Amino acid sequence: MQDFLDELSPKLKFIRKETHGKTIWIYCESEHDNGKRIHSRAERVIRDINYGNYKVELHILWKKYFCEDPSVGKTTLSEKFDFIPPRGRRTKRLDEMLLSMQKEMSAIGCERFIKEKIADVSNSTILRILKKNERKDKHKKD
Repeated sequence: MQDFLDELSPKLKFIRKETHGKTIWIYCESEHDNGKRIHSRAERVIRDINYGNYKVELHILWKKYFCEDPSVGKTTLSEKFDFIPPRGRRTKRLDEMLLSMQKEMSAIGCERFIKEKIADVSNSTILRILKKNERKDKHKKD
């Protein structure tokens, strides 16, 4: 299981897993930075690509740290991960998979296949991801 998490980020540590039907919940957290004091912790659920025949939900123990630098203007700072967009609920690699599948079929057909095999994602979410990607492509051309 640690190998699966290492593909996302080498900083993630595996805690435990639970199986719920066709979904596997993977509990993990990032390695603690000893130089920072922890303010609070919260669990955040992120969907990811399959692990074998199981849909994956990452339950990440998200940390907030006290900010010791007064020039920043904030008292706490939240952890950031490269594989999750800000305020995201899916990993970037799941979004990329959805985009590549969307190019081959309609949003509704894609939704049926994805819900059955990969992750619980609505057709509105698929269209939103597609629209966001088109905006990025448009800005790259300009």
